[in-house]
Amino acid sequence: MVCLCRDRQIELNMVEKRMMIDKEKKNGCRNRGLLRFAVLLILLLVLSGCGEKEVPTTEAPPPEKEYIGDTARNTIRLSGNGNVLEIAVEDYTGVDYDIEKLKNYIQSEVDSFNQTQGVNKVNFREILKEGDVIKTAISYTDLDAFNAFNRMSIRLVPYDPAEADRIAKEEAKKKEAEITTEENKPAISETELAEAGYDPSELEQQEIQETVEQEVTAVFTDETGKTVASDAIDPTQNMMLITDDRIALELESGKLLYTNAHAELRDGAATADGSGTAIIVLFLGI
Repeated sequence: MVCLCRDRQIELNMVEKRMMIDKEKKNGCRNRGLLRFAVLLILLLVLSGCGEKEVPTTEAPPPEKEYIGDTARNTIRLSGNGNVLEIAVEDYTGVDYDIEKLKNYIQSEVDSFNQTQGVNKVNFREILKEGDVIKTAISYTDLDAFNAFNRMSIRLVPYDPAEADRIAKEEAKKKEAEITTEENKPAISETELAEAGYDPSELEQQEIQETVEQEVTAVFTDETGKTVASDAIDPTQNMMLITDDRIALELESGKLLYTNAHAELRDGAATADGSGTAIIVLFLGI
């Protein structure tokens, strides 16, 4: 009986040990599962931070566009879309001036003009000081806005040889009138002519009319000095700028082709002298 109890106790002890071992195995598996989950979570968090981080930019903003550049004289720059850029160059040597006041004055004039027009057609773009020389750049939506702001009358129209000839004829009349008045005064006095029954003014006008009654053909000159008649210029794609003002004209794109006697081409610019009606023939690129 004692042996049976001892054997039974031994068997119970062995069962208890197996149960403890199984429990430990289960706990170990559970702990290892939790460990694997924790490691996986850490890896995901680490890998998610391995992408490129956005670095805030510290670059300076791009510089403002330069309009004046090395322009050294009053210039009108015409672009293919009709926009106009005016660069004014003024020497203030010996003049007491304040550049900030000058800047504010120009801006106020521009603002006042745009307010009157009801739309922004003029923009004050740039002002530079080089010693006592002040340079300013003002842009315009078109030539009409330029004319209105500056009280000038510059026309840009399709090239028309008939219109060029008409202007040449008018210039011939003016020139002949000046010659008749200044150099070819009649030997007989106006009093003597009046006593003889003639009107001196009518005689002068008749002489001018006889001189210019003949057809006049406009003649143009290119930059090399070669001359062409008005009807030799292609009217289908060229334009002509007409002005009585003294200006220097440059093109953003295209080509300056010819001028009449009141303007000339030099160094990529056309200069009208203001002594008469200038015609500048050009091809305006886009």
